[in-house]
Amino acid sequence: MLVRSFIHLPRIGPRRERQYWEDGVLTWDDLLRDRDLFDDGPPPPLENALVVSRQKLAEGDAQWFEEQLGPSNLWRMAREFDDGRIAYLDIETDGSPGNHLPTGEDAPGGTTVVAVWDGLRARVFLRGRDLQEIPEYLSRYKVLCTFNGKAFDVPYLEARYGKAFFTGAHLDLRPMTRSVGLTGGLKKIEKQLGIERPAMIRNYTGYDAVKLWSAYKRGREDALEPLARYNLADAVNLQALLRAAYNYEVAQDSLPFRRFDQLQEEGTAEAVDAAIAALKRSVRTT
Repeated sequence: MLVRSFIHLPRIGPRRERQYWEDGVLTWDDLLRDRDLFDDGPPPPLENALVVSRQKLAEGDAQWFEEQLGPSNLWRMAREFDDGRIAYLDIETDGSPGNHLPTGEDAPGGTTVVAVWDGLRARVFLRGRDLQEIPEYLSRYKVLCTFNGKAFDVPYLEARYGKAFFTGAHLDLRPMTRSVGLTGGLKKIEKQLGIERPAMIRNYTGYDAVKLWSAYKRGREDALEPLARYNLADAVNLQALLRAAYNYEVAQDSLPFRRFDQLQEEGTAEAVDAAIAALKRSVRTT
């Protein structure tokens, strides 16, 4: 939990942070109360930093915490922001580079479908229909969560929308899972965690998504649902993966943070079905 993190404060490293915890100083409030009651001098840098931290947390400024925590500790933001303010995102492509210019389209378009999940709502964006709405849609979120997104998903999206398509924090789960011993690709890690995909898409890979898009473009309307479900599964399961990796981090280092009680929220399957139904309706009306 962020209010139990001190490592982003000036002149505090892992050893000093742990010493605070062992001394019973567990939260920002505890540290502020430690100031001498009769000290009427100006607030020290540490106290000023704590005041700023509280303000930034109240404002939901995830990007500020990303800068202060750094990549190796960014996962500590998970509990505070996994309340509908994280966009779990995954893209599928046609196999071409991110700067590819498809026939008949006016922007780079290797991307074919994009799924976004926030723990409550799911949505699929489709090339040729509403991909252009992604930057505005993502603007409601504070954190973008991907798996290997810094190397794959984000470069594709930046090629299409520019570097500023998302202005919040970006939490890439690939380094985080590796650090706690969850190795391999997304689907391999899902199996380690006991996460099962629906039978329709259980054995699909990214290459199958390329082939499904090609079939859809040839007029096979029945290819759209499995493509969208595969894309949605990649996005939805990121939430479970983040929570599992967070719990592993807390247990591995014996950190005084509260763990997630469950990996996936109830109603996830229903939210996915609703997103598929909405996609089909929109395609029929265009």
